[in-house]
Amino acid sequence: MDTDRYTIMLVTAGHQGTKSFSVKKSHIRIAFCSILIFAFISLFSFGTSYIYYKDSAKKSQSVNKLISTINLLSQDIDENRMIEAKLRNKLQGIEETLLEMQDMLQKKGIKKELSIGGEFIPAERLSLSYVEYMKKDIDYLFNTMLSTPLGAPLKGKINSNFGYRKDPFKRKAGFHSGIDIDANYGQKIVATAGGKVTKASWQSSYGKTVVIKHENGYETLFGHLSNISVKEGDTVKVGDVIGKAGSTGRSTGTHLHYEVIKDGKRVNPKNFLSLK
Repeated sequence: MDTDRYTIMLVTAGHQGTKSFSVKKSHIRIAFCSILIFAFISLFSFGTSYIYYKDSAKKSQSVNKLISTINLLSQDIDENRMIEAKLRNKLQGIEETLLEMQDMLQKKGIKKELSIGGEFIPAERLSLSYVEYMKKDIDYLFNTMLSTPLGAPLKGKINSNFGYRKDPFKRKAGFHSGIDIDANYGQKIVATAGGKVTKASWQSSYGKTVVIKHENGYETLFGHLSNISVKEGDTVKVGDVIGKAGSTGRSTGTHLHYEVIKDGKRVNPKNFLSLK
């Protein structure tokens, strides 16, 4: 008997006969080894592929997170740039308003440099909301100064004050409702605040008179003019010429009678001639 071979017998159905064939043992061993090797290679390939795709997925997630972070940083940078641009615009607006205020004070005849002070705030701590708040306050102050009769309507020495005095005609004590400012005949007189002209005509003892109505209950009156440059209903701004000095009406010589009225009551104009 050949011990190097395996004999396999097959019995057909119905026992009609048998069939046999033999296989060398070496062939079976080769086939078995081939199956094992194939199985090992398949398992190894599967494991390697799984690890590769798992690592690829992790890398993909990491890349996506990195891209998201970069996008967020880009958005922050863009927002910061927009905020910085707004800050620059607001600060530029504040500077322009301060220059306009300085120019307006000069038109009012007030020689005063706007002072700057307060707590030092580094640029990196300067928030947009703070600058907007500051701009709003400055704008409010500017508008108030524009509509408040500050400054002198012309350059000249005050020769008669507000209050009780000896009347130049009756030589008795009487109330003087404004101040009298020395002037040259024909000297230009300007509005001390923006507003609307409510009177531009002769007014009894005041002679040729201009009255301007301002905001916040203020009015100004200019009397004894030689010439009126505006008419009723006109809107005037600070520094606009409204007439020329004269001696019309009840007057002893060329000068300007100037009154400031608050809520219908005469107040001392000297309190409005300068900033203290």
